[in-house]
Amino acid sequence: MPERPATFPALAVACPSCGSQPGQLCTSHSGTRARRNDVHQARTAAHRARTTP
Repeated sequence: MPERPATFPALAVACPSCGSQPGQLCTSHSGTRARRNDVHQARTAAHRARTTP
């Protein structure tokens, strides 16, 4: 597994786009490579929705 990026708060939730579990990096659309520089927009939105009162 590739190294985890410095901080992606959205890693606290599962990704609705690629199915990555909390703590795991998102994968490419084909599911073969980890996205090392960012997470899917849907995951960021899910994290914001969870943390917004």
